[in-house]
Amino acid sequence: MNDHLSPKTRAMLERPLDERVAYIKKDSWIPYPCGNGILRQLEDLLRHPKCERMPNLAISARTNNGKTRLLRHFMSLHKSGDNPEGSAIIVPVLYLQCPGVPDEARLYDAILSKLCKKFRPSASAREKLPMVIDVLREINLQLLVIDEVNYMESGRVGSQKTFLNALRYLGGELQISVVTAGTEEMMRVIRSVPAVENRFVPAFLPLWECDKDYRKLLASFETLIPLEHPSGLAGEMLSTLIHARAGGTIGELKMLLAAAAEYAIRNNLGKITKAAIDACGYVSPSKRRNQRVPV
Repeated sequence: MNDHLSPKTRAMLERPLDERVAYIKKDSWIPYPCGNGILRQLEDLLRHPKCERMPNLAISARTNNGKTRLLRHFMSLHKSGDNPEGSAIIVPVLYLQCPGVPDEARLYDAILSKLCKKFRPSASAREKLPMVIDVLREINLQLLVIDEVNYMESGRVGSQKTFLNALRYLGGELQISVVTAGTEEMMRVIRSVPAVENRFVPAFLPLWECDKDYRKLLASFETLIPLEHPSGLAGEMLSTLIHARAGGTIGELKMLLAAAAEYAIRNNLGKITKAAIDACGYVSPSKRRNQRVPV
């Protein structure tokens, strides 16, 4: 009966092998307690009435631990919409990748490009700022989300402060909330500017322990893997093995499960086993860090 699978995943059992493999590898959102808590914080920001000092959020997580997937899930819940009575679409949430270096003009370039606005790239930040203010007002923006803000660490201290103050200014001028996301490096930069730090409430996605919540997460993943028989991923033996191999990040967990599931599908195993995990070719983060080029 394949009752261990979700209805959509169950239907994938009838599809060709390559389609089943592609289905395993696609992005999917699986609810979990810490992520749900941050989603509630984002919803609160989105609904917050305009005021002089809008609340902001700084989401910090170890690399590959699900912050971008969480943000994109939130974006999917608040898509842009038509505005028949206005001159522009309504964009309640605008998501951007942080520029590779903390440069105010590049921040404005990213915003204007994302919204398909023409501008002169060589113009100064001072010239671009009014354009940014106008277009963000025009789309009725409520929440500005900047991901990978840890990239700021690559810049000079003065540039970091200018970039952060630009975000603070946009939030204050437009009376919108600003959300930053990044690794611990981002938090170090934010903490270096007290006027910015006290405006951003920190939120953390911690590394996963091999506990009840982790086993629930594994059970949820299993419903999305089109294999004929239950693998028992949440059982003590496999959950302990998987955590030992993948470590405590959700990204590594997904990589390991995708590799093991693909091995199981291509070898007609019907489920993920210890043998599949051993043979699937997944290399743990610790081993990858120690790999050397053969001589």
